[in-house]
Amino acid sequence: MSEPGGPPSGGVTLCMVVHTRSGNLANALHSVNRVASQMVVVDAGGGGRQVVRHLASEYDAIYFQVSADPDESALINTALDQATTPWALFLHQQEVLHADDPQAILDYLANTEDIAFDFPIIPFDEPSNHFFETRLIRTDRQLRWEHAISPMLTTSLNRAAEKAQLERPLAVMPLAAIVSLGEPEPEEWELRDTIIRLERELDQDPQAIRYWYLLSKTASALKEQDRARSAVEEGLNVVSRQPDAPRQEPYAVNGLIGMFCDALLAGQYYPEKTVESLLTIYNNMEGDGRFSVSIGNLMLAVKRESDAIAAQHRAVENFFNERRYHLSLEDGLFKPVLLVWEIEFRHSREDLLRSVIEFQTLLNRHRWRMRPLLQYVFNHNPPLFNAIQEILQQSLKNLD
Repeated sequence: MSEPGGPPSGGVTLCMVVHTRSGNLANALHSVNRVASQMVVVDAGGGGRQVVRHLASEYDAIYFQVSADPDESALINTALDQATTPWALFLHQQEVLHADDPQAILDYLANTEDIAFDFPIIPFDEPSNHFFETRLIRTDRQLRWEHAISPMLTTSLNRAAEKAQLERPLAVMPLAAIVSLGEPEPEEWELRDTIIRLERELDQDPQAIRYWYLLSKTASALKEQDRARSAVEEGLNVVSRQPDAPRQEPYAVNGLIGMFCDALLAGQYYPEKTVESLLTIYNNMEGDGRFSVSIGNLMLAVKRESDAIAAQHRAVENFFNERRYHLSLEDGLFKPVLLVWEIEFRHSREDLLRSVIEFQTLLNRHRWRMRPLLQYVFNHNPPLFNAIQEILQQSLKNLD
């Protein structure tokens, strides 16, 4: 956050406008916290309002709500109206700033003669379905967005640049961040256009792991399962030939493993070569906290439940102790706890009760409330939620 006394006069201030889903909110806030003089969280009903409010207060951000499922252009205008800065830098969906990006932005602005559009941010996490471009624009309140910003719609931003009459920055002041939740799903034509672009990139560079993952996710969103499975197979084979790949591309590798495990648990068949590739990847990433959830899923897929429980416990521990991994609430804490409880639920009520009490104690130790976690369980597994409620109520009666 900025030092007391406020930013220096003159020059250019940046405003971060981040479109994100609630599961990535902690990542987005953490990634801009070091360089932000102001953060505003615009909650458009992206899910888990209590969790969102808690995170906003944790990062000393201004929090307010707008009506659920607004038109995206209205959401953008609302966010820009809150900006107290003359420039906005747009990020999309699951993108966050890499550790080196803030200084790179400042250096770029301090050393360039003109404000450039399409500034190339390298995100820590790749977007889930799209090829997104990051853009720097003027926050002129006379400029109103009349349609959703899309990575394919470059002319609207070029038009805005002309109207804003861009000037060379005299100095660089601290960043301000506006984080907005609630983004519409992509149109089918956008997904198909993205597939064409991804396949073109892979023709040029078949070793690009992130593109194999994005291709598999995009094909899956279009319900093209054969194409998605083929992309997962090719991507995992590429990863297995690059021992450092899990550490260089953690999000893409985790995503490919997750899609493999989901398909395996759903009864789909993968060739033996892909299974061998996955075991090679497992050996390369064992012990790295960023992959505890993936390792647990893999163990679960091959019916090694005790190993899965141990891996998920490590994931929860990493969430509290290794925040440098930018672990989100959903993937770093809620998902591994849910998987542990689902396994315990299959074995016995006593095991589940012990596990619930254990995690509740852990949450209390770190001053986290149980309610957001139980809400997550209810959303993903209502029968398990009901069982936990019954077990807790019964345990209280026994204490009486």
